[in-house]
Amino acid sequence: MKVCMVSKHFPPFRGGLEVRVFEIGRWLVARKERVLVLTSREPGTGSKELVEGMDVRRSRVLFSAFNASFAPGVLLDLLRLDYDVIDLNLPDPANSVWALLASVLRGKPMVVTYHADIIKGGLMFLPFSLVYSPIQSLVLRRSRRIMVTSPDYAQSSQALGRFMDKVVVASSFIDPVKYNTSVDGASVRQKHALSGKVVLFVGRLVPYKGVEYLIDAAREIPRATFIIVGEGPLKESLIRKASGLRNVLFAGKVDDKELPRYFGACDVFVLPSITRQEAFGLVLVEAMACGKPVVSVNFSGMPYVVGDGGILVNPEDGHALAEAIKRILGEGALSANLVKKGLKRVRELFSKDVVCEKIVDVYKSALSRI
Repeated sequence: MKVCMVSKHFPPFRGGLEVRVFEIGRWLVARKERVLVLTSREPGTGSKELVEGMDVRRSRVLFSAFNASFAPGVLLDLLRLDYDVIDLNLPDPANSVWALLASVLRGKPMVVTYHADIIKGGLMFLPFSLVYSPIQSLVLRRSRRIMVTSPDYAQSSQALGRFMDKVVVASSFIDPVKYNTSVDGASVRQKHALSGKVVLFVGRLVPYKGVEYLIDAAREIPRATFIIVGEGPLKESLIRKASGLRNVLFAGKVDDKELPRYFGACDVFVLPSITRQEAFGLVLVEAMACGKPVVSVNFSGMPYVVGDGGILVNPEDGHALAEAIKRILGEGALSANLVKKGLKRVRELFSKDVVCEKIVDVYKSALSRI
């Protein structure tokens, strides 16, 4: 079987979607499957590369609009290269068109990995929405299977409502070699001179992450240090919001190899996202795999991810975040129980082998028309 994975970006670009595509590809190659990745060009990359056994073809982006990157080379590759099945990662407006055309013209089966709805508003976005919505419907109708990261997100998605008979849950996952309970956070504690309780956030500093509400929570828990890992356009405004708070530390961008140590250093992990752009929250799984209790929000895919391994609160409520964090930090038995349940959930639902075996079954089902 040769799988053609279509993704707007691919490492070295960093993001949850891109990491998932990369890790699935590595897993397939290790099991003697062939993998073709079609994506856009990143700075410092070539047009044709062999990455961990994957045949990666990168096409130049001619222009971008409404966060859609138009790289027609992806269509040319879809039309001329050899593969058995297309795995299209959405949202990706331009590549949706290319994959749909190639699937129809070449008679190739297509599956969709549906990561999140496109959430934009305003009159400027209206023309794009009017054009793309019917295209997305055609893509979903053409696909033989639609993989989603959580049942909760799929059931609340207007785009997927008519296609639930095709939906299969194939969650995002972690590498247990990288994220586990033996990860030592001592070096991080030493680096930042941390002696007390530590609350951690990891993610891009963008509006939908809701980091401002975590800063509100920090005001109510002055004895705990809140570490914010990540970069993004809101960094300066968030630093201004935290002005005067001695317990909020902006760690900036952290190297991928060092990141697990930050999970190891914390006492509780918090993901305070506020919109459905946060469809899954892989960082929650990473934290639970490292033996940490988590706090997140009660909507989108987070209830499925957290389950009984953490505490969920309403979004946009800094006080509720603070109360949940204080409970975990103050009740040792509660924290230990959440950790135990979180580890069990990671093992059963979010391990690489469990998820990737399911993905292979989806590919085989698409190929056999079952």
